[in-house]
Amino acid sequence: MLRQIYRSLIPVAIRRRVDYWRVPAATRRKIDRLLDVGELHKEAQRDLFRNIGFFAKVNRPISGAYLEFGCFGAHTMRFAWNAFGHFGWDFYAFDSFEGLPEITAIDKQEIWQKGKLAMGEREFRKLVTSAGMPNDRLRTIKGFYSDSLTPRLEASILPRKAAVIYIDCDLYESAVNVLKWIRPFLQQGTILAFDDWDAFLADPDKGERRAWREFLEANPTLRFEEFYYRAMVKALVFQGAHPQ
Repeated sequence: MLRQIYRSLIPVAIRRRVDYWRVPAATRRKIDRLLDVGELHKEAQRDLFRNIGFFAKVNRPISGAYLEFGCFGAHTMRFAWNAFGHFGWDFYAFDSFEGLPEITAIDKQEIWQKGKLAMGEREFRKLVTSAGMPNDRLRTIKGFYSDSLTPRLEASILPRKAAVIYIDCDLYESAVNVLKWIRPFLQQGTILAFDDWDAFLADPDKGERRAWREFLEANPTLRFEEFYYRAMVKALVFQGAHPQ
C-alpha cells in the first residue's frame, strides 16, 4: 500500500534518483562509468581483448603478431599487452603520431579535423612500456598510411603473420590503405577488429564500413566469421580462402 502511494505521488524522475542513491556506492560508481560514453567504449574494447585472449588460449598455439593501426591514447595497446603479452607475440603500432591527416570530402564530419587525435611517438611508447611491455616487444611505425605502408615494410615483418589486427583509423581513406596492405598477414584464425564500425551513423557508404565492403569485393574468395560486436567495436575471424 505504501509503495503504491509513493509511486502515485512522487514523479518518476525523483523516484529514479532515490533508487540510484539507495544502491551501494561501489555500484553507483560502476553505473556512472558505464553511462559515460568514453567508458562504455573502453569497456567494449577491454571485453573484446579478453574474448580474443580466450580464443587464442583455446586454439593455441596461435603464433604471430599484434598489429594496431591508430594508436591515440595508448589504451588499446595496453589492453592488448595485458591480454596477449604472455603469448610471446610482438606488437606493432602504426600511427602518424601527428593526428588525423587532411580530411577529404568522403570523410567530412564535424568531429574530424586535421591534426586531431595527436599523440607523440615518445609519449605513446612511454605509456605502453610503463604498463609493462618491454621496449624490444614494441615496434612503432610512424607516418600516414599512404606513405608508411610500403612493400619494404611488409617484407621486414613477413613471414610473421598477424594473430590480431586492430583498425582504429576512423576514416575511409585511412582504412582503405590499411586493408590493402594487411592482406598478406592474414592466416587462419587472425582476428580483424574495427574500432569505429558505426561511425558516420553506420552508413555503409562511409568510413570503415565502406572500406571493408570494397575490400571484400576485391577479395571475393576470403572467408570471415563474425566474432564480436558491441558499442561501435566489431571483430571478425579469418577462416581462409575458398578454392579458386
